[in-house]
Amino acid sequence: MIRTLALALLLACSAHAADWRMDPAASTLGFIGMTQGERFEGRFGEFQAAIRFDPDDLDHARFDVTIALASADTANAERDEALLGSDFFHVRRHPQAHYRAERFRALGDGRYAADGELSLRGITRPVTLEFRWTAGEPAILEGEATLRRLDFDIGGGDWADLDMIANEVQVRTRLALHRAE
Repeated sequence: MIRTLALALLLACSAHAADWRMDPAASTLGFIGMTQGERFEGRFGEFQAAIRFDPDDLDHARFDVTIALASADTANAERDEALLGSDFFHVRRHPQAHYRAERFRALGDGRYAADGELSLRGITRPVTLEFRWTAGEPAILEGEATLRRLDFDIGGGDWADLDMIANEVQVRTRLALHRAE
């Protein structure tokens, strides 16, 4: 009986220790694309991330990220306005993107892969986020993923010309995480 109780307490403590709260002021979610051969960078000013991660317990890890697409900022007013419109994010119809990962792999040297799904413009596709986990207070999660915009019908029609806008978009994130209480 005492062993069972001790095991139950140990499991409860380890599950709690794996939950993290994002510090929005110290966290970033950005993207890099190419238009007419020139690189541009942008970021999302509003996003939420619910993170459950323990390098020693990948079976119970979870990422759940919600992104307010209207918060996209590339420091170019014309491009930002176009991103919000129906040819790109179509924020009136699809105000949020959502990434959820429940399968994780260790890649070695403090690096991991989160095999998840991104829902964007009503289309859901698999996306793998490769990231580095640095334990501490705060813990730091730095990751990168590449997605193809046309897989999500972003910039279709006249904008589908890959000489005009590259298909691949790199997504980068840096999350500062504090243990949840």
